[in-house]
Amino acid sequence: MTIIHANDPTTQFLSLIYNQREDIKTHVTENSSNMDVVRAIRGDDTIMMLGHGNPYGLFSTPSKEGGYNRLLVNSAHVQFLREKTCIGIWCYADQFAKLYNLHGLFSGMIISELYEADYLNIPTTQEELNQEMVKFACRLRDCISQYGLKDTPAKIKELDDVHSALTQFNYNNLYYFE
Repeated sequence: MTIIHANDPTTQFLSLIYNQREDIKTHVTENSSNMDVVRAIRGDDTIMMLGHGNPYGLFSTPSKEGGYNRLLVNSAHVQFLREKTCIGIWCYADQFAKLYNLHGLFSGMIISELYEADYLNIPTTQEELNQEMVKFACRLRDCISQYGLKDTPAKIKELDDVHSALTQFNYNNLYYFE
């Protein structure tokens, strides 16, 4: 498996999804060139892409001003991703997958920061966010391992033991595409 995950402190909890896997061949970060990303994708059958993003791709780390200057994964990589099994966990990864007809497990909008919850009028606290995002990542890891990608969206919903506005929002935003 190839991991594409920038070293962004706000998405570090997502490393819980892969940090105990023994099948990781390559780990691509914000320091990797575009050619490094292409080589990593071409060299593996399963690609896990994690972090912040939008419908156009997966972001690198934020600049000092707070914006993102680079997409680690974007439309230029689609030709290499089409025949792969993909796991895309970033905001609007599902839209990226639909636009380019990618296969695998993808997230829609996932609330991982307080400003996202405020923007979407989802009541939560920083404490709940911190606790629930760790649980979400661990449960996602376990569902992928135990049930496979196809069954993960349904199975993870069953594991929501809090049923808060935050957890219901996040647990209902995972999708599998054939």
